[in-house]
Amino acid sequence: MNALFIANVDLKENEGIYKKIFAQGSAFRKAVGRGWLILKHGKGSRVYDYQKEIFENQDSKVLDSAAKLIEKQKIGCIYVRHMIPSVKLVRFLHECRAKNIRIFYEIPTYPYYAEQFRTAKKKHRAVVKITLDTIFWPAIYRNIDHLVTIRSSTKVHMYSKMVEITNGAQTSNVASKDWTARRNDEFSMVAVGTIYGYHGYDRILKGLQNCGESVHGIPVRMHFVGKSSTMDELAETVRSMGLKNVVFHGIKTTEELNELYRDFDIGLGCLALYRRNADIDTTIKIVEYYCRGVPVVTSGISPMDAIIPDVTIRVPNNDDAIDVEQIYDQYKKIPEATLQDLSVKAREILDWDCIIRNLYKKTMHQ
Repeated sequence: MNALFIANVDLKENEGIYKKIFAQGSAFRKAVGRGWLILKHGKGSRVYDYQKEIFENQDSKVLDSAAKLIEKQKIGCIYVRHMIPSVKLVRFLHECRAKNIRIFYEIPTYPYYAEQFRTAKKKHRAVVKITLDTIFWPAIYRNIDHLVTIRSSTKVHMYSKMVEITNGAQTSNVASKDWTARRNDEFSMVAVGTIYGYHGYDRILKGLQNCGESVHGIPVRMHFVGKSSTMDELAETVRSMGLKNVVFHGIKTTEELNELYRDFDIGLGCLALYRRNADIDTTIKIVEYYCRGVPVVTSGISPMDAIIPDVTIRVPNNDDAIDVEQIYDQYKKIPEATLQDLSVKAREILDWDCIIRNLYKKTMHQ
């Protein structure tokens, strides 16, 4: 069967969300047969052929390009990443359904209203988007086969068409940390990727200030990798606090990250999930930490809890300063053998190929 992954977003190749969508599209193609990916590109669209491994820019918009490709390639299955709803989107889904095309529709974070509003730079636009979602949602839901969700709260209701997945990672070019030479002269924490206020990294900075950037006489170093306006705010906070052991690396390639991770002991996930009305950590960053073999600190439930609970350190889901010494003490209790096994076990369930393959198999007869 031929498959098409549709994402109405205009992205740069070094962005984490681009890597996620590209990996999902690749995994969807592998699960189904042959596949293509369509992204927004300026005022037009961009089509990637996974077989030929080439991009082709088009003047037509995403849904128009998708409709043409569906006819040309006899597409039998589509995966649509949630986009701003419109009459055109509903009509497109209705026409695909009339052609017996199997439709997966993904909500990347569910529920997402709180996150969408709080992370929006222009709040009025967020209100418009949320209003459109409310108006069009019944028609969208009626015209899809499966609603793929990454659930962020244990309190939300799962409806009949919903199929839950976790976030994943493309692990083929991601290096695993070697724990045979575990360091004792420094304790290094890292936060990677796009950062928003709900990640709660102001809490870790308060904790570093409280402990004097040292635990049991061992220096503690905090690393930030990535770029965002929140990162700029954190840098200003670091300066005002007078912290000396906080490093901002900017954006790094996967190869550069492979080198940097050799010195990282623990990865920080979402430390203030309550700020987005959540209690499940759905961030891509913790998936990458696990797949690299690095234990995680989070304020919520993690996808590895049922597999290796020892590799996740929980902190209270509030605004208090993080107790860095407590994190260090729990980290030191994790056996070396457990750390060595972490990457292998994480990749078995958190690689995108595995997640999408299981999703497709699970829904084959639904």
